[in-house]
Amino acid sequence: MITICGLILQLYRREAINIGGSWRFRIANFIEVTGRKGAVLVGGAFVILVALLMTGSRGGVIATSLGLFVLGALTLGKRKRGAMAKVGVIGFGAVVIAGVFLVFGDAVVSHIRDQGLDDESRIAVYLIVFWSILSAPLLGYGYGTFADVFPMYRDHSIGVEGVWTQAHNTYLELFQGLGLIFGAMLIASVLLLLVGKCLKASIQSRGSVTVPRVATSVAVLIGVHALVDFSLQIQAVAITFMAVLGAGVAQSETVRLTAHEYATSSLRNSTTF
Repeated sequence: MITICGLILQLYRREAINIGGSWRFRIANFIEVTGRKGAVLVGGAFVILVALLMTGSRGGVIATSLGLFVLGALTLGKRKRGAMAKVGVIGFGAVVIAGVFLVFGDAVVSHIRDQGLDDESRIAVYLIVFWSILSAPLLGYGYGTFADVFPMYRDHSIGVEGVWTQAHNTYLELFQGLGLIFGAMLIASVLLLLVGKCLKASIQSRGSVTVPRVATSVAVLIGVHALVDFSLQIQAVAITFMAVLGAGVAQSETVRLTAHEYATSSLRNSTTF
């Protein structure tokens, strides 16, 4: 969803925002772009959004909303040129998403109405995992051993039925397996070295920054959703995320070199003058 929204914003920025003319001409051009070049992307976004809403996943919908918010904020940026046009496109997209939610969001609303935003069983599991981490805070119990370790600490706070194979919180499970030191190192290596590079490139004003912006927004989605579920422990999700993040890091390096070359050229010109 975030990737296709990034492509949509890139298309409208190139075809409808960065052109001159009156506001009437821009509106007419916006409609034309939507009906021609943007038809496939908009249609794909609609299908994906409906599929997301019909899952009824509270965490998935909230995490995706935060990711889209970050994508919109990075797209607006600090540049004043075309700011109103960008706000108009993002605002129009927000209205469309809200309309789709009103029509197809019954599953999410029903889930929230019946169970609320939290889950007592998961909160109990989080507390149990937290206390187990304190029992082996430095080295942990070994990565991927949650299903074997959790029964040793399971108590009456949760029912006796069912088997918990994941903690439904990737961070807690990571700290339980690797310990606080090495678990924090793993999270920091992804957050600071990879996501941080994409975020830095996302706020650059030169070069193609759509891919770093998408990668940063997807990282926000994944990071938030990992607080309430085990999406990163699903191979398909993890591999897709690494592919998007890798593309963002690669494009970030291109943006960095472009900015460096521009700064060097400007310094050379000013010295010559």
